[in-house]
Formats: sequence, structure tokens, C-alpha cells
Amino acid sequence: MREKNLRTVELLLFFLFLILFFLYFTGSGVRLKKKSESLWRGIPVHREILRDATENGMNRVQEEFTPILHYDHFEGAKSMLRPFFQNFMQEEVFPIQKFTIDYWQGSGYYEARYSDNVPDYFTESDDQSVERKKKDPGKMEKTKKRERYSLKQLSSYSFLLEHFYIVDGTTTLTKNELNGLRLLKTDLSAKIPETKPLVLIYHTHGSETYKKEDGKESSVIEVGTALKKELEKNYGIKTIHDTSVYDQVDGRLDRNAAYNFAGDSVENTLKKNPSIKVVLDLHRDSVEDKIHLVTKIDGEKTAQIMFFNGVSRLKKSGEIAYLYNPNKEENLATSLQMQLLCARYYPGFTRKIYVKGYRYNLHLAKRAMLIEVGAQNNTVSEAKNAMKPLAHVLYRLLSGEKAYRK
Repeated sequence: MREKNLRTVELLLFFLFLILFFLYFTGSGVRLKKKSESLWRGIPVHREILRDATENGMNRVQEEFTPILHYDHFEGAKSMLRPFFQNFMQEEVFPIQKFTIDYWQGSGYYEARYSDNVPDYFTESDDQSVERKKKDPGKMEKTKKRERYSLKQLSSYSFLLEHFYIVDGTTTLTKNELNGLRLLKTDLSAKIPETKPLVLIYHTHGSETYKKEDGKESSVIEVGTALKKELEKNYGIKTIHDTSVYDQVDGRLDRNAAYNFAGDSVENTLKKNPSIKVVLDLHRDSVEDKIHLVTKIDGEKTAQIMFFNGVSRLKKSGEIAYLYNPNKEENLATSLQMQLLCARYYPGFTRKIYVKGYRYNLHLAKRAMLIEVGAQNNTVSEAKNAMKPLAHVLYRLLSGEKAYRK
């Protein structure tokens, strides 16, 4: 019954939309738009009372009287009319909302609300916490081989935070999210070997390159090729490797919509290959020039790796409903269980898990991981060497192994 009522309301709103659409193109809406924009451009910055009245006050009014304009706050809300109401009504007919949000939050923020774009103000170059990370790369504390942490230790929120995580200053990691007992008990096993694809490897930032080796510059895509080879040859895990470059537009570096482009492609691949259970986004990190993220495994120089989680939350504004992630708990479980397996078999191989505010397409699969493989000071050979232990640990995860003691 509730669903029927919602559809009726939506139909009425659609007719309202048609009327407004007509007014807009007959000139009335254009005049309204110009007047509202000129009015708001005259308001000086840092007026907190006006900010609350415009941004927060308008959101509260919309929630009560025009909820269709507040759709982005309803997690999982689906409707074929939603794009019309969001994009046309909010940006064109009622531009005051877009203008005030960008005015107070920063240019480009409004557009980012409806995508996985990372706004300019949220880039690494401006993020002080990331700058601190570059000075302290967050090396995992070393444990003796075959040594495992106890379940009692790992059930402690403070113990997990201290030993395994770096939480970015722009976000928070709650006790409910970091419930060690629940995350470690999560079953992440899968059938191996499988005749159909089980793993998808891709690169949101495929243009990321490593230190020149023998005069040649190599990208992170070659590292993905090495991982595919390891998984298929040594563990019978059929893998798809997407070698597309998503962070270039017309041959030039452009990362504004890289996560959107990559996300669309991953979704298409998953639809065509429903057997895929693991989705890996391989990156190359950036650190201070004096830092060399390297360890030795089986006598070979090996780039250190870092698992990366997005929790769809900003410290200042709270939960980001428009970046809802139904797989967040499984994502956190996957990275934590992988971290513990790495600590057990390859001490010193991983850095601490880095947690930041957006979701980075991790919502696309339960066992989705974003992995930073080395940095700009590593050679591609060091990065490729890291794929051997990574493949081995992933195999153990999918086999159902738990790296803790009771």
C-alpha cells in the first residue's frame, strides 16, 4: 500500500515537473534562475547564520515539503524519474540549491554528491593527513613467522586501531564497523578451482608509473598482468584483467571522473561474469622521495603493499548516504583478514590499512579491495615481486583459512 502511495505521489510530481519544464523553456524559469544566482553571488563568505539558513535550512524544508528534491538522503532509493528530478529540477529549475552547496562547501561539491568523484578540495595534495602518511608510511609491525594474534586481542577496538589501521583525519572508523570478532568470523571462502572467472583485476589509475628501470618506465597495469599470471598458473584461479586506462581523457591525465569510468566498466564485467567473487583495484602510491617501500621475501626485493578502505563518511558532515555501500562490512573483513594472513606468512610485507572517507567503488563486490602496490620510488620489478605473496595470501583467504589463534 505504501509503495502504491509513493508511486501516486511520484506521478503527481512528474506532472509538476512537466509544468516547470514548460515554464523554464518559455523564459520564466530562465529569469528566475538568473535572479537567484545574482542574488546569492552578492552574499559574503563566512556568514554562519546565512549558511545555516540557506544550506541546512533548505535541506530541512526539502525533507518536509519537497522530499523528491531530497532523494539523495534516501539510501537505495530507486526510480526511473530520479535523474530528472535531481539533475533538472535541482540544477536548472531550482539552481539555488546547487549554488549554495558549492558556495559553502567548495566548487564542484554538488556534482560530487551524485558520483564517486573526489572533489578538488579532497585531493591528496591538499589533504594534511595524507601528507603525514607520506612522512610516516605506516609500516605493519613485524611478527615472527607463523605467529598469530589471539582472538581476544583482535576483539579489542583499540588494539585493532593501534596495530593495523591509519584512519585519515577526514573520516572516522566506528566501533560498530571495527568489530574484530564479527569481521574475523566472516566467511570469505570460495570454490577453487573454478572453470569460470573468480577474480577481476583493474586499475582506476592505470597511468601510475614506477621508477625507471633500464631506462624504461612501466605502469601499474604490468603489475596486474603479473598477478593474473600468479593466480592462474600457481593456484588455478581464473582471472580477468582489465587493462583499460580510466584516468586519461584525450591522451591527457584527468582523474576527475576516473572512479566513475572504472566503476561503470566493472559493473558491466560483473554482469557478464556473475561467477566473479573478488574485485581488485591495483594502484601505486605516492610518498616522500626519501621513502623506499621495500622488504625482502625469499631473497627478492619486494614492494610493500597497503590495503585501502573507504567508509562513506566525512568527519564534518557524517554519513554520505549518496555513496551508500551495502558491502562495507565485507570489505572491511576482507582487508583485515588479508592483513592478518600477510602478517603471518610475510611479516613486513604490508603497511597499515588506510581508511578514508569515500567508497572508491568498493561497493561493487563483497570481496572488493583497493591495494596500493609500492610507490613512485619502487621499480616495477619490486612491484611484480609483490604479486607472488599477494596471490598466495589471496588463495589462503579464499580457501577459508583464518590467521588468528583462539
